Amino acid sequence: MKADFDKAASEALDALRKFNDYLKNDLSKKTSSWRLGKEKYDLKFRWTLDVGKTPEQVLSDAETALKSVQDEMKKLAAGKSIPEALAAIAQEHATPATYMDEARRDLQDTTNFVKSKNLVPLPGRANLQVIETPEFMRGVYGVGGFDPAPALEPQLGAFYWVTPIPSNWPADRVDSKLKEYNRYGMLELTIHEAMPGHYVQFEYANAVEPLTRRLLRNIYGNGPYVEGWATYTQQLMSDEGYLNNSVPLRMTFLKQMLRVITNAIMDVRMQTMDMSDQDAMNLMLKEGFQEAEEAKAKLQRAKLTSCQLPTYFVGWRGWLQAREDYKRQKGSAFSLPDFHSKALKESAVPLPVLGQLLGGK
Repeated sequence: MKADFDKAASEALDALRKFNDYLKNDLSKKTSSWRLGKEKYDLKFRWTLDVGKTPEQVLSDAETALKSVQDEMKKLAAGKSIPEALAAIAQEHATPATYMDEARRDLQDTTNFVKSKNLVPLPGRANLQVIETPEFMRGVYGVGGFDPAPALEPQLGAFYWVTPIPSNWPADRVDSKLKEYNRYGMLELTIHEAMPGHYVQFEYANAVEPLTRRLLRNIYGNGPYVEGWATYTQQLMSDEGYLNNSVPLRMTFLKQMLRVITNAIMDVRMQTMDMSDQDAMNLMLKEGFQEAEEAKAKLQRAKLTSCQLPTYFVGWRGWLQAREDYKRQKGSAFSLPDFHSKALKESAVPLPVLGQLLGGK
């Protein structure tokens, strides 16, 4: 097949070079705004999220949740301010040289915990590798990400991406990154991207039969289902006592939920309400308690994407609601691994539909 591949690759590379030229020489000279505007954003939001809520409703929910999560963090801070408590947690972190090794250790540890608590039946394959994020993906995946095995060849590799810290960064940027992704921040990343987050979810998805349904879910998978599951598992691990009910882990989870919440607020406001860069940075730094390096990367991502950042918030809430509905339906017969297994076997359907498929109304 080499000749066929070379022909297709040559044409694809030629098209990509022409596209690069267009971006550099044509598009860069245009003066239209990167903001979608309300009309286009509302339409994209409706079909991207498919949760039956408008951007204004999600924005209101997120702004309410912001205060609720901050209140919980104040209680856990035990007399300290939230920034003081988070600053103490941030001191426990890896170095640029040990960053990747820590991710690999975290993956093994989280896997052991999921198995010991039987939180969700795990897939039989062991095809997950921890690797550096490919360079061309680092503009969006500034910290890490997940690349599943192909839907039609699930036996092939799945990859948990961890973005290395560039060797030419000044000390202050390195320090900011390591404080944001301290020991507990890296654990939350591993939970979300790998175990029991995206990796487990996509392994279930890659077992869906028949193949036509698997492909449908893979190509048109619902973002809030996918990102919501990974975010939901972060809460699940803490709720189930991971690291012996660690307060620093819970505080870090809540801090990351503030990020999830501010992501949603920022996306709606930047794309439809002319939110400025400075206002977005203030939201992330002052209300979300993020490190400057993390906030700068997220600001860039907010401009490069639209309607993706809210999927974490609406998905997280949607999965919690689906679990509560299923629990109410089952009563005393409710089983957490049973819920997780059945919900994951449906694969990436819109979350309101998931409740119907699990037997709700």
